[in-house]
Amino acid sequence: MGFKVEINSILRVDSCPDPEVGKIYDFENDGSRLYFDDVPIWLIKRDWTAQAEIQIVEQTRIEGKKVVGKFKVNNILSEEESRVLTEMLKRMYGWE
Repeated sequence: MGFKVEINSILRVDSCPDPEVGKIYDFENDGSRLYFDDVPIWLIKRDWTAQAEIQIVEQTRIEGKKVVGKFKVNNILSEEESRVLTEMLKRMYGWE
């Protein structure tokens, strides 16, 4: 018997279409996940489009089926930063 948990350094959600610096947003994802919460991570859309640098400020795993939490937006990526990071992430994770 074992327990599977994913440790993530990116948050992939579509629930934040136009993030604003300094604001705090709710998120929810399926699966048993833990997000880095003491270092900045990337906010990425489900299609791997990079949006922002964020910090997880709260997270709770619910029965190993999903995680809910809050994140704060530290920086919005420029168009060029988003393009480059998106290309890198798609290449790294094999998404086309």
